[in-house]
Amino acid sequence: GLSEEMAAAMRALPPDAGPAEVDPRYGAAVVGAVPWVTNYNLLLTGQGVDQEELMSRCRRIARAVSARGGGLPAVETMALPHDRGIEVACNLLDMDTTPAAEVRARVEALAAEEGLRLDSDYYTNKQPEEVLAIAASAAPGAA
Repeated sequence: GLSEEMAAAMRALPPDAGPAEVDPRYGAAVVGAVPWVTNYNLLLTGQGVDQEELMSRCRRIARAVSARGGGLPAVETMALPHDRGIEVACNLLDMDTTPAAEVRARVEALAAEEGLRLDSDYYTNKQPEEVLAIAASAAPGAA
């Protein structure tokens, strides 16, 4: 069953949907959500630059782009080794605040200052619209 302490805590914060009182025979289900995080990577390369130096330059770029490093708001970054260079891997925490195009422009400019080249950029997770389309197509009665 549901402890009195848990039942009291649940009464203190009414649900968005469903009954206000929890039936102790069945308990409760809780669903939480967080804002969407877009994973966006940019692959940087450097002609005649060894891997260690390339990583060092890319870490500077990642730090300069990240909100923690004084860069773009709502952006988290890190530099990661890749077969063809170094990826600046980004978590875009709010695409309305800082869209991918703005991150790309900043990384490309900083890369040029470091003597590097932006080889490619890509998303590593599905975008919200893609997830909704998949869910809609899997729904009962979907065509």
